[in-house]
Amino acid sequence: IKGILTKGDVQYIFIDTPGIHKPLNLLGEYMTSAAISTFKDVDVILMILDGTEEIGTGDGFVFERIDESGRCPRIAVVNKIDKMTDEQIEAKKIEIEEKLGKFQDIVFITAEYGINIDILLNKIQRYLPDGVMYYPEDMYTDMPMYKMITEIVREKILLNTKEEVPHSVAIEILNVQRRNNSKDRYDINIYIERDSQKGILIGKGGEMLKKIGSEARVDIEKLLEKEIFLNLWVKVKEKWRKKKPFLKELGYVLDEE
Repeated sequence: IKGILTKGDVQYIFIDTPGIHKPLNLLGEYMTSAAISTFKDVDVILMILDGTEEIGTGDGFVFERIDESGRCPRIAVVNKIDKMTDEQIEAKKIEIEEKLGKFQDIVFITAEYGINIDILLNKIQRYLPDGVMYYPEDMYTDMPMYKMITEIVREKILLNTKEEVPHSVAIEILNVQRRNNSKDRYDINIYIERDSQKGILIGKGGEMLKKIGSEARVDIEKLLEKEIFLNLWVKVKEKWRKKKPFLKELGYVLDEE
């Protein structure tokens, strides 16, 4: 996912990769491969760390993949500085060097409140090449509209179900019906892997699905700048993350072997 920020004569193009992890299924293999392959296309790598948590083996695994690429500068971006003391900040710098390795810069921010974001942008700018702008000044992403809609639905699911329904959720737009004298209708399938997850998503009396749908519809209407009908359907597709044909249907381009 690309996020585009233009400030004056500088254009930053942020590429938000999938999470890097030791894959447990085909989807995990695709996500990790897609993230690592991005390294060759960028000018600087940002590794985001939670300042309130200890650096773990997962962070070490990510850093190893970054280190193996060995081709561009990297900045450690430590989030939640508002929850850290000066002593904790200094200790975190030492922990990063001891448990991970060498970064060109370490920047402490709070993303929620925009603290030190300008400092981070200035650090990034040092590593950006001179050249033309790739996108219009008012553009903030190149993601297709339908993809943005599916991501909005996924976001509402994750926010409302927390850890109960993790990343075993796939979203697919089944049908879009344009209407001249009424609201456009969007039919969207939500795929999960187990019946227990279906029960969590639908909720007692359908309350959870209604809540997810209502919150998603508000954001989608802001995106489209028009009112819509949004219908969500929950389907069980066992082990879908391990099924190559279904992953291809959802748009994941897997290497042929």
